[in-house]
Amino acid sequence: MRFSSLFALTSLAVSSFCSTASDVEADIVTLLDSLNTANTAINAFSPTNLAPSPVSETDGRAILNALEGLKPSVDDSATKLAARVAAITALPSIPLLGSPLSLTRADLASLQTALLAMEAAARLAAPADLLDEGNALADQINAALNNTIAAFA
Repeated sequence: MRFSSLFALTSLAVSSFCSTASDVEADIVTLLDSLNTANTAINAFSPTNLAPSPVSETDGRAILNALEGLKPSVDDSATKLAARVAAITALPSIPLLGSPLSLTRADLASLQTALLAMEAAARLAAPADLLDEGNALADQINAALNNTIAAFA
């Protein structure tokens, strides 16, 4: 799965609020769809299907490098989303979906749960000498997500 395209789309959707309420609502629906797609993919990971256990040193390094490459996009998306709390709070409910604020809170909580499950699975398969570096990266990504969740509390 390519998380880079998800976070690029998420960043674009979050950062490109348009001038009309309909455009904003459409962007939020797109963002929610992207988050739900990410949640589904993350939830599909488990220790048995993440990667062969144990992952080779070469594969572990490749995966870690790919995740490190994602971090700037994750940070940027999290920061931009947190900066939009007031705008999202001010939006009216979307028919059949509800309050954009409530939906965003629920999706962030679900994303956090799925991310933690994926991290746990990755730790089981990772080469031992990459665990410290992987844990540090996970802590940084979790901090960005936690800051966003706190902004919406």
